[in-house]
Amino acid sequence: MIVEFDIDTDVLSHALEHAPGMSVVVDTLDASDAVPLRNLFWASGGDFDRFETALAQDPTITTFEMLIEEHDARLYRIQYAADVPEVEAYRALVDLDGVVLHAENDGQGWFVRMRFPGRESIASFRERCWEADFDIHLRAVYDREQQAPEHRFGLTTAQHETLLTALRNGYFSIPRGASLQDVADVLDVSSQAASERLRRGMKALVNATLADEDREDREALEADR
Repeated sequence: MIVEFDIDTDVLSHALEHAPGMSVVVDTLDASDAVPLRNLFWASGGDFDRFETALAQDPTITTFEMLIEEHDARLYRIQYAADVPEVEAYRALVDLDGVVLHAENDGQGWFVRMRFPGRESIASFRERCWEADFDIHLRAVYDREQQAPEHRFGLTTAQHETLLTALRNGYFSIPRGASLQDVADVLDVSSQAASERLRRGMKALVNATLADEDREDREALEADR
């Protein structure tokens, strides 16, 4: 089973807060008897000097090292502090035969996609995370044979990201908590681009859900005649 989570964690939040525009994508995670948890990740899109200065002050990690620089991205290695809840979450992941398929943070929080043997192991992972005061929020669960939700509903990656950004920032709230320009600013795109993504994304969702239901209802009525 594939599961997608939004995760509330302080890891790298200090560094990302002080380097606006920076995003990170995890390359590998590992641990040993001597190392509680180690993370290799690619960073791009922001001021590296400010990012590294903030990394040196980040209380969730003990050491960091820049390993490779390629074009506008850098590969870093960080070691987690032993007492952060992410360490216990990683142990739970390994114990339950889980694998991290993708993990990224664009400054708005961590999005993680994992693979587990089944729903029971997903439930056990969530329980162990909560016991360790590690907050995770389930976004989606689907079989390996199924497409990720954004593709299953006919959304492009950009449309999926824009819709979720609008939701998280209160664009759909009453009263509205964010303007279209606010959403565009978070995504670092023009308001026109954000508007087009929202309209096309909502059209795709309606076509994939409500329109399909309406079509099925009409077909059922015609079959009964």
